[in-house]
Amino acid sequence: MDIGQVTALIQQGESHNLEFKKSTAQLKPAFETICAFLNGNGGIVLLGVSDNGQIMGQDVSDNTRQEIAREINKIEPTAQIEISYVPLNGSKYVIVVEVDSGSHAPYTYDGRAFERNQSTTGRMTQHGYEQLLVERGQLNHSWEESIATSYSIDDLDFDEIHLAVQQGIAAGRVPATAENETIEAILKSWNLIEGGRINNAAVVLFAKDVLPRYPQCHLKLGRFRGTDMLGDFIDNKEYFGNAFRMLKEANSFISRHLPIASFFEPDRFERIDKPTLPVLAVREALVNSICHRDYSNRSSLITLGIFDDRMEIWNNGKLPANLKIADLKKKHKSEPRNKLIAKVFYDRKYFDGWGTGIIKIFDLCRTNDIPEPEYEQYSGGVEIRFKFRESIGFAKPPELEFSEYQLSARQKNILKILIAGKKMTVGEITESMENPPAARTVGDDLSHLKELGLVKLEGIGRGARWFVEQKQKK
Repeated sequence: MDIGQVTALIQQGESHNLEFKKSTAQLKPAFETICAFLNGNGGIVLLGVSDNGQIMGQDVSDNTRQEIAREINKIEPTAQIEISYVPLNGSKYVIVVEVDSGSHAPYTYDGRAFERNQSTTGRMTQHGYEQLLVERGQLNHSWEESIATSYSIDDLDFDEIHLAVQQGIAAGRVPATAENETIEAILKSWNLIEGGRINNAAVVLFAKDVLPRYPQCHLKLGRFRGTDMLGDFIDNKEYFGNAFRMLKEANSFISRHLPIASFFEPDRFERIDKPTLPVLAVREALVNSICHRDYSNRSSLITLGIFDDRMEIWNNGKLPANLKIADLKKKHKSEPRNKLIAKVFYDRKYFDGWGTGIIKIFDLCRTNDIPEPEYEQYSGGVEIRFKFRESIGFAKPPELEFSEYQLSARQKNILKILIAGKKMTVGEITESMENPPAARTVGDDLSHLKELGLVKLEGIGRGARWFVEQKQKK
């Protein structure tokens, strides 16, 4: 590495994989960060550069080299650490310490493990350390293979299992004879049961109820007004359920807030010439979030946020050690964290191949003239951000002059839901309300609001949709 490359690095600023240290007086925190890089996606520490990016330089003597060697010896297990001494004008150097993601994580420095969160280094949590031990292969079974001690076959949704078999047969990925098999035989074919006892993967896929034992089967959904989380909630939901129910909840939520067809029935598209997002790309991203996430963390979840300019999907669980964010756009080998769960999704044809899903997402966005999605790894998880071609936000209403009308709190809530600009049925409005009343009550409220001229109705019968007319932002 030469000074030109060092200068280019400095211009990027400190980040999740780059840190500056003024001198070797900060060797201890420098190697804590090196340890964190080994436990993450690799990175570079520049010694001789101030926090604000000013090149200070560092004297280098035999004693300096010996100090660095001693700190390297405190890293366990042994790791490949590259040291470069880049000369400046005069006798000073910038010392470049560079590592790739370690293949034997978790690594420790001076007996302690560290991890990186954005541009900050901190002590690794006990769970994070244990999870890396699992990934290193020091434990015999993955979490999904472990026996679900509090669940039995009777706790599973048999209808969902039969539906999975039928879809697998239709896709040619499950033998036709499976339709006549017992539930136990079907589960055995997917390696979801052993000795009459189901495993954690079976619970995640097919449990009728996941609480209180599996709180990590958790989906959080939000539609925010504006472009950040500081804006008001237009809609805010939480759901606990098995993987396929979570997918259906995500489908319902997205359909309420985006002009996008159901991604579970691709042949039934709405008449949209330019969809906000490609249906299949969104489905692929959601399936990835379910198949690749870390279920061993009971406090983990999937979050889906819709803003005026984008949609974000985050799931906990880091990328495999040998895979970096930059590699996602290239063809790569798929390494699902949860192979048993992924196999059932594959058999149901929720995705078509291994290692091509993310490339397909990029291709679908390009084909539909939509900005390429962005991936980022932070807070122990991975996020995909879909940017909309145009804002889906609406001009903030004149608060509908609530004060002019004698409206109940429930009626005001209905108006706030419809202000999002989506045409909704009575049932959809009811589902969007906290502590929802009977649908008939909501219908009566809507009729009253219609008389006041605050809402309009389109269509007739159960499929009729209510809406608030407003102008979109330019």
